[in-house]
Amino acid sequence: MYHVVFLVTRKPGMSQDEFIDYWINRHTPLTANLPGLREYRCYPMIATMGDQRPSFDAVAYIAFDDEASCTAALESDEFTTAVGDGVNFQNVDETYGYFAREYRIV
Repeated sequence: MYHVVFLVTRKPGMSQDEFIDYWINRHTPLTANLPGLREYRCYPMIATMGDQRPSFDAVAYIAFDDEASCTAALESDEFTTAVGDGVNFQNVDETYGYFAREYRIV
């Protein structure tokens, strides 16, 4: 599988609960429509371990069969629509994506 991981930072002035509500209930249906999408997982932060707060509020993960299907999805109208919605709940200047290889240990 070919993976994309996003470190998502919420929009300034938005509470974590508001961020989670918008992301899960309004944004994820847009991303779920990507052509060729095999998996889509969301991990919004609900608490931290220790005193330090990370520089992001959630992690999202999308997976495709291969690089070609991922590239096609990221060039699709559906992805353009999902990215356009980001300004409604994300600090888009502080949200990052990267391509990843998964290693399953257990």
